[in-house]
Amino acid sequence: MVESTGAATLEDVARAAGVSRATVSRVVRGEPGVSQKKAAVVQAAVDQLHYIPNRAARSLVTRRTDTIALIVPEPDQRIFSDPFFAQTVQAISSSLEDSDIQLVMAFADHAGSQQRLRPFLHDGHVDGAIVVSHHQIPGQIETFMRAPIPIVFIGRPAQSTSSLAWVDVDNREGGRLAARRMIESGVTRPAIITGTLDMVAAQDRLEGFRSELSAHDLEPVIVKGAFTSESGAVAGLELLPMIRSGRVDGVFASSDLMALSAMDVWRAEGVRVPEDVRVISFDDLDIAARTTPSLTSVTNPADQLAVVATKMLRDRLDGADTDQPVLLRTRLIVRASG
Repeated sequence: MVESTGAATLEDVARAAGVSRATVSRVVRGEPGVSQKKAAVVQAAVDQLHYIPNRAARSLVTRRTDTIALIVPEPDQRIFSDPFFAQTVQAISSSLEDSDIQLVMAFADHAGSQQRLRPFLHDGHVDGAIVVSHHQIPGQIETFMRAPIPIVFIGRPAQSTSSLAWVDVDNREGGRLAARRMIESGVTRPAIITGTLDMVAAQDRLEGFRSELSAHDLEPVIVKGAFTSESGAVAGLELLPMIRSGRVDGVFASSDLMALSAMDVWRAEGVRVPEDVRVISFDDLDIAARTTPSLTSVTNPADQLAVVATKMLRDRLDGADTDQPVLLRTRLIVRASG
């Protein structure tokens, strides 16, 4: 927050003006969103108390940068092509609007994640970080665990311990919901396009799907994907002859992007959805309802995950004990494809 090099503090100004600390901060920094009348009252209090804002002075006293990072250990191209990340950034930014906290993004590819992230996390650049889309890469989670700042994960880490704070959706239950829907709709020869299998979310969705099918003596064909449009197209081509031969009559794709690309491949080859193959997916992106046929999908609320993660991080920055994990429920949204 903006403070003062003089005797008056931001709280003093807020008390004198009869407004919140955040309102004073917005007026001092010239941000919109405060009425002219209220801004005039704040400015009068600032003048009366001789309040002098100085962010650098506050940082020296508090050892805080008023900056948090969103860390995405993925190649940059995936971040800018997957709507899940855009929704996450937008929701985190909105959750910070009542504060002076700034959001920065840090990218890390698989090969160099530790080398790039370690100095960033240890050298006082940010007060805390939210990590999303992490992988089971040797040393990656350990890098975050050893950081001297609070870390919150969007997505359950594989090494889930009492010292890790995380929020996730129930991916196993999502897989089970997809399998139940397939069984109810008459699918007897199911397949799954997995996500990247060094990610817990992909493992959990596969495990939930298989466990529900096994209760009905069914075992799915497993085709590996990577949560991307490109991997969905490749998986669609691999499944094409199985669909044509009748070996597969239902496909659960572990992300909407993969499902949509696979459906494009099948459409080009004359395969009809849902007449020839039923399709269920995961994420429930906005495009899922607009595509033809509309996509049956399991919800993965990026905005809710981001809001919860941001609150957890802000609580930890304020000294609260918020290591208790949060698991959000998920739902199946039934549409035409499955």
